[in-house]
Amino acid sequence: MFFQTLAVAQVLPDQIWLLGSNDIPGQPLHGNAVVKFEAGQVNAFAADLKMNFEATTAAMPDSLGNILFYTNGCYIANSIGDTMANGASLNPGEMADWTCPTIGYVAPLGAMALKIPDNLGRYILFHMGVRYDPKGRLDYGPLYYSEIDMSLDDGMGAVVGKNIPLVGGALEPFTAVRHANGRDWWLVVPEYGSNKYHKFYLSAKGVQFFETQMIGSPLLGQYIGSSTFSLDGSKYARQQDIGVVVMDFDRCNGQFSNPEYLPLPANANMGGGVAFSKDLSKIWTNAHRVIYEADLNSSSPVLDTLIIPHTLNNTSILWMQYGPDGRVYFANQGRTSGIHLLKTTNQASLEFQFRGLSLPVYNIRTLPNFPNFRLYDLPGSPCDTLGINAPVATQETELNNTLSLYPNPFQTGIWVNGALRGPGAQLQVFDNLGRLCARQELVGLPQFMSLEQLPAGVYPYRVIEGSQGGILKYGCLVKK
Repeated sequence: MFFQTLAVAQVLPDQIWLLGSNDIPGQPLHGNAVVKFEAGQVNAFAADLKMNFEATTAAMPDSLGNILFYTNGCYIANSIGDTMANGASLNPGEMADWTCPTIGYVAPLGAMALKIPDNLGRYILFHMGVRYDPKGRLDYGPLYYSEIDMSLDDGMGAVVGKNIPLVGGALEPFTAVRHANGRDWWLVVPEYGSNKYHKFYLSAKGVQFFETQMIGSPLLGQYIGSSTFSLDGSKYARQQDIGVVVMDFDRCNGQFSNPEYLPLPANANMGGGVAFSKDLSKIWTNAHRVIYEADLNSSSPVLDTLIIPHTLNNTSILWMQYGPDGRVYFANQGRTSGIHLLKTTNQASLEFQFRGLSLPVYNIRTLPNFPNFRLYDLPGSPCDTLGINAPVATQETELNNTLSLYPNPFQTGIWVNGALRGPGAQLQVFDNLGRLCARQELVGLPQFMSLEQLPAGVYPYRVIEGSQGGILKYGCLVKK
């Protein structure tokens, strides 16, 4: 599973979701699932990830769809499911002590992995700590980050900085949006019971604190929901069980403006999701088993009941996440073998689909937290100076395109030819279980590697470069 690739030229991180309850191994419908979005379709299949997800999930694939690392908030696993070097003991504290030995961390939307801009093979994992309070609700905080270098441990990666606190205190779930330059990232985490919004900036220099902005009225609900940016990054919403705050956002200077509070009806219960329609005319939120909608084009938007999904039996809808297929997916409160979704192709056919995505295993409360990876620079803004207005060839993909392995299929071995940045490159060949079965240092190209000892079959490979860091090429070799 770990080396399956998507049949597209460029895979973005939100095209692969890792889910599943694996706390009772061997029982029916218990185990892990991989959800893949490819070629306009979404497919879910069972996989042995050796990990249980109880609310927190994040994964990072390479540009071909090979999983580099993933987490359940307790630890970080490498591509073959083993604990990454220095990847144990995330989110230290009493909650981890309670949950991590058995079920996985319980921070909803509590992890997000992003590539450090212009740093080949280096990634940041943002992750949120949580704790129970006497009222039986989750308190969020602190917000941490950990840094991963994929050039280490023979290309399996290692955590080079772990549990680095960004902000403490009582917080709410975080979200992120692309900077107007099309390369960097803004990350925003609200402070609970306050109108403070802590902002961080991810660039080639790493993670930096930007500012804390106080704006609008504080949300004083009991149950924390979530926060999100619109798909174009121009609007931001923050949800609690009492209502939603909507604001404008400037992706260039990182400033919020024009806050507006939309209260939920008095009989609303906990729910937690929030999402904008693609055209920004509507905002959706939910409370337990009800979906509400407000018309943002109105002079006085009001959250009214949109859908009451009567078919929800013994479960409830929680947080929302846009999928790369343009549909809104819901986390489920109960253990279920499907994910409910909101079909948003156009306003006329807006509909709730009960278990619209069928899963081969149970899933409970687990939903990834992704920004919009298809958002690039903001044309005409003062920050539009890099020309990043479409997916661009990175240094990694350029090097990938200069390397070739042939013949493929092969009988006795393969030649490697192309260009490398410097010394320290290595070709690694794996079997279909992810076990390393051959490796060779690439001293000078072209170079021949004998694989005569291997039986006929399909063998995933990768070319790594230890001196500079990074995985330069992935693919599969076929032995006749």
